[in-house]
Amino acid sequence: MAERLRFTLRQLEIFAAVARTGQVRRAAEALHLSQAAVSQAIAELADALDVVLFERHGREIKPTFAARQLLALAVEPMDALARLPERLAPSTGGVAALSGTIRLAASSTIARYVLPAGLARLRQTHPKLQIRVFSGNSAQAEASVANLEADIALIEGPPQRDDLDIAHWHTDTLQVIAPPGYDVGSIDLAHLDRHAWVAREPGSGTRAVFEQNLALAGYTAPNAHLIIDDSGAIVRAVASGAGLACVSGLAAEQASAANPVQFVSLAGLALARPLWRLYRVSTARGDSLLRRFEAELDAALDRPAN
Repeated sequence: MAERLRFTLRQLEIFAAVARTGQVRRAAEALHLSQAAVSQAIAELADALDVVLFERHGREIKPTFAARQLLALAVEPMDALARLPERLAPSTGGVAALSGTIRLAASSTIARYVLPAGLARLRQTHPKLQIRVFSGNSAQAEASVANLEADIALIEGPPQRDDLDIAHWHTDTLQVIAPPGYDVGSIDLAHLDRHAWVAREPGSGTRAVFEQNLALAGYTAPNAHLIIDDSGAIVRAVASGAGLACVSGLAAEQASAANPVQFVSLAGLALARPLWRLYRVSTARGDSLLRRFEAELDAALDRPAN
C-alpha cells in the first residue's frame, strides 16, 4: 500500500491543470510540457492512487467523482507547499521579506487604474516577490480564483459565486460622462434611452452596478449602441462623440486628462460601489503570504507617490 501511494507534488499540479482545462493539450501548453509528459504524469498518479481520474467525452476529458474529491483535498496542501520559501525566509529586522509568487486576478478597471503604482511600490520593498496579474472582467476574475488559476481576485462586482470567500476591499464611485459640448441638460433618468450609450460587455462589474442602481431607483437601463471591453477606450470613444457612458470614476479621471469629457450628475442615482476581494474558501482561512501581501498592498496603495 505504501508503494502505491507514492506520488509527487508536480503530478498533483499537472492533474489540477488537466482538471481545470479539460484537455491534455491545453494543460501541456499552460505548464510548458509535452502532451506525452502530461499524460504520463496523470497515468502515474492514477496508478499510485488506484483510481480512474478522467473519462473522455469527445475532445474533452471530464474528471471522475474520485478526481473531484482529489482536487478538493489537494488544494490546501498544494498551497502550503508552494508557500514554503516565504515561510522559511530569514527575517530582516524582525520582519520577513515577502518572497514567492502571487497570482492576482483583477477586473480590468482595477488592474489598469488602481493597482499599477501600488504594485510597483510593493516590488521595491520586496524584490524577491513575484506578482502575476491577470486582467479581465469581474466574472472572469472570479472564475480564475474558483478554477485555481489565481490565488486572489480584486473585482468591481457584485460577486456572483457562492463558493468563494468574499470581503469588502475599497469603495469606488461610477461616473456618467458625455462628449464635449453635449447638451447635458437634456439627460434625465426617465429618458436615458433617448441618447446613444457606450457600455462595457456583459460580465463587467461597472455595467452590472450601473444597471442594478438604475433598477433600484425604478428606471430601465438604456440599450448600448457601442460595447467596448476597456474603460479607457470607452472614455476615448465618448470624447470623440460616440455617446454617453457610465465608467469608474477612477478611469474617468485618469483617461479624461488626455481625452476631455463632461462629467454628468444624475440626481436621485447613487453610484458609489464597493470593490471586493475574493479567495477560495480554503485559502481564506489562513495563508500567511496572502495575508501579508494584501496588508502590504493596501499600505502601498495608500502611500503617496515620491
